[in-house]
Amino acid sequence: MEVRRSDEDAVSVEAAAETLRMLSGVMGSVPDGEWTPSLVKAVEALGDDAPGCARMRRYLGEHAGEDDFVQALAVDWTLAFRGVSPAHGPRPPYAGAWLGDDGTGVGVMLAVNSCYVAEGLGTSGSKPNRLDYLGVELEFMAHLLSKAAAGGEGAREAEASLSSFIDRYVLSWLPRYRAQVEERCKTEFWKGFLELTESAVREVRAALSGDDGRASDA
Repeated sequence: MEVRRSDEDAVSVEAAAETLRMLSGVMGSVPDGEWTPSLVKAVEALGDDAPGCARMRRYLGEHAGEDDFVQALAVDWTLAFRGVSPAHGPRPPYAGAWLGDDGTGVGVMLAVNSCYVAEGLGTSGSKPNRLDYLGVELEFMAHLLSKAAAGGEGAREAEASLSSFIDRYVLSWLPRYRAQVEERCKTEFWKGFLELTESAVREVRAALSGDDGRASDA
């Protein structure tokens, strides 16, 4: 059956998709002198009510004027999102690294990629990250949300695919990863950022469960 959405519902779903794209972009770009000001503006625009945002704003308020501010953010970004120092930092945010039996999870990575291919999003190998990288997964979730927001015959299928993807390949490991970031990373900024990320994913999943009553059958 075709899923019908009011204009207000569609705007709300697309806004959630844009939030996921923003989170994906932040996660995929190492902070530098040119990029960090836009990051600060993005955090300020979110306000303090969203989970994790007060922590991020507090960190920015306390450290943004320091000479090594950008470097400190970049070092902790590398520790949190690149997994270059397993002895000191968290396991990297690859679904396969958390769900695979061998610590690498190539099979999981291929399974994640099969979800992309099923949506016509085959990869060319040009992306700088693994296919099961959290930032890439968020980008895929945003794609499915936009498809659901458009309504029509493909909306329900997009919602079902997104629900399954979140359950199998995101929330099945994201809380454990975030716990390691809380324990091993230094800056409150990235801890707050991942608190916001997990909250955003959970909100999308709750909406897909029908808690907000968005979708209605024709």
